Amino acid sequence: MNRYKIFSLSIIMVFVLFILFHASIWHMYSKNIFLVDDYVYNGDLGRISFKADSIYARPSYLVEDVNDLPKQHVLYKNLKANETVDVITIGDSFSNGATQGKNTFYQDYIATHNNYKVLNILPGARVDIVGDLIKLNDSGLLDKLKPKIIIIESVERYCLGRFAIDIDFNIDVDKKQFFKRLNNQKNIFVMKDKTINFINNLNVKALISNIKFKIDKYKKYDTFTIAKLEKNFFTSKDKNSLLFYNEDLQNINSTTELKVIKLNDNINKLADIVAKKNIDLYFMPVVDKYNLYCDYIIDNPYPKSTFFELLRELPKKYKFIDTKKILKEEIENGVQDLYYSDDTHWSYKASEAVVKKVKFE
Repeated sequence: MNRYKIFSLSIIMVFVLFILFHASIWHMYSKNIFLVDDYVYNGDLGRISFKADSIYARPSYLVEDVNDLPKQHVLYKNLKANETVDVITIGDSFSNGATQGKNTFYQDYIATHNNYKVLNILPGARVDIVGDLIKLNDSGLLDKLKPKIIIIESVERYCLGRFAIDIDFNIDVDKKQFFKRLNNQKNIFVMKDKTINFINNLNVKALISNIKFKIDKYKKYDTFTIAKLEKNFFTSKDKNSLLFYNEDLQNINSTTELKVIKLNDNINKLADIVAKKNIDLYFMPVVDKYNLYCDYIIDNPYPKSTFFELLRELPKKYKFIDTKKILKEEIENGVQDLYYSDDTHWSYKASEAVVKKVKFE
């Protein structure tokens, strides 16, 4: 056999092995981690960690019957002229279906269980909950829409950064620009990954990561942490590992009594503003995934949050939705998958549990 044939066969062999390697890793890990099917969604933590056995595959927002509740929320652009609403919600990814899957919007449970028309205000280029509430008020929209209730929602770890700050309650509102935004809103939290082929530069990372997890998975990584739980809280393949963002821990270190008092004072001011229009303000901080499950971590080396405990004791002019208390009761009753194993967001089970416990009246 001459050198040319040997060289050619070597090249072919390398190519075949290259294809086989990527095909094998793709079928073992990658295709189950990344968003490669428009109709299947996997959580954010599962994707950034490459932790295949925590993946909880669920229907994406494109599946027609993914929401089966009889009443669903509306957007401003869907309203008819002079149409009023019962409830307005303003929030972050938890208010905007980022987790996808079954009945991903808690607003739909509010609409269904209370027979309310619920309007969700999608965020602009960035989440600005206070700014959007002030704009709704100063633009005259609250007078036009006549809601009974406004719900402002924020995940726990961002609450202090959003509400425990110096807030200008007298911002100038560009009404024309604000109405234009409302009429052309797109949900920035509902998306899919760019098309990924089975040959890609992430396959190697997927393989290495999952090998490492088999050797030593319970520790803090660059952006996320994996902790071992004392029993099975999830129904994914790995049923007792808690996967959460390191931001959940960073929030704990920045929580002080003075900051929580300032947050409470600011929300009381917002409550005063909307009360002049006979509107009740509800504040729903969504408990961080770590905070909800931290008591069940074996030999937990991490600090515990005091955010909800501090806020509970403060005088309020608004109605406080204590998601930590409500969901802890669900956990104690043995409910699994309140949060998705592969996601920082809660599931439809948590949404329904919270809505059923709160009187929206």
